[in-house]
Amino acid sequence: MRFAIVVFFAASLASAYTIFKRQDAPACATTCFAQSDFSPCNSTDTACICLNQKFLTALATCTEASCSEQDLQAAEAAGTATCQAAGVNLQEPFPACAQPCVANANSSTCAADDDTCLCKDPNYIGPIVKCIHSSCSGQDLTTAETVGTALCRANGVDITSIAQSAAAA
Repeated sequence: MRFAIVVFFAASLASAYTIFKRQDAPACATTCFAQSDFSPCNSTDTACICLNQKFLTALATCTEASCSEQDLQAAEAAGTATCQAAGVNLQEPFPACAQPCVANANSSTCAADDDTCLCKDPNYIGPIVKCIHSSCSGQDLTTAETVGTALCRANGVDITSIAQSAAAA
């Protein structure tokens, strides 16, 4: 339970440092934020940071060691709200219409858990984008695109050109 709270809280740190401070983050968490590396994400790319496992793991480790249970619980709501505002639902990032597209995708060149490789593979990304465009609309489509591109940015890969080509095809 404590780790889940830390993950939610960690995502709140994804916004700009000033936003984080405005949300009255506990001092222990502010210190952890200052010490955590969110690269390859840009410091203003909240969606990317919310999906950056390296950042979230480092931040979770620090906050779990530095913050009280009360501080972690107080930060959970802020983390959820910050990521939600960036279009990322921490419990289920992809909307329901996009989940089968991602779940059924296969790569002949990448291991299933190698997100960096998968993001670089146009034969993996392209069909997902096409499926999402045929399965989702409106805000769900926007959310799926936001999450997909941010997830790849969090792994150091910009899929903008691949996604645009696949969507246009």
